[in-house]
Amino acid sequence: MMTRRTRAGEGEEKEEEKVEEIRLSTSKAIKMTTILTGILFVSMCLASTDAFSYSLQSGSLQVGVGNKVKYSKEIYTGSGYNPNTGIFTVTVPGIYLISVTMMSGFSSAHLTVRKGPAAPGLILGWLFTDRSFNEACLTIDISLVVDDTIYVQMNSGSDLFDVYNTFSVSKIADP
Repeated sequence: MMTRRTRAGEGEEKEEEKVEEIRLSTSKAIKMTTILTGILFVSMCLASTDAFSYSLQSGSLQVGVGNKVKYSKEIYTGSGYNPNTGIFTVTVPGIYLISVTMMSGFSSAHLTVRKGPAAPGLILGWLFTDRSFNEACLTIDISLVVDDTIYVQMNSGSDLFDVYNTFSVSKIADP
């Protein structure tokens, strides 16, 4: 009886070793998949030369009606955006994702996202807040060609509040 139990125990130990071996190889495969996915994601981001993300500086910013909003706090810098003018200029044709978030300051505000280069620019979308410290956001996909411009313009109100205001553009596909 004792011998049988030992042999059965040895068989169970071998099965447990095989299960552990499979578990380890599966774990290694999962780790490799995660690493390869990470490498692919980084490669895709690096491949998009036209991309940026900026916000406003801390505090309240006064922007005159009809003026472009100049986002100056760098979150991610690729190419094409000029924080001195508030204008993104396309250098590579493609399908782009445009995202704008806003928080008004002490009064309501109204922004438009516009496409140039011709003034006053084709309106792509509207953002509106109806009271102090209210928020709005807009995300769109659009096909753009070289020298197209994208910018955000203040249409009414004058006060934007803090880093809650962002402007981001990224190329997501070829034309």
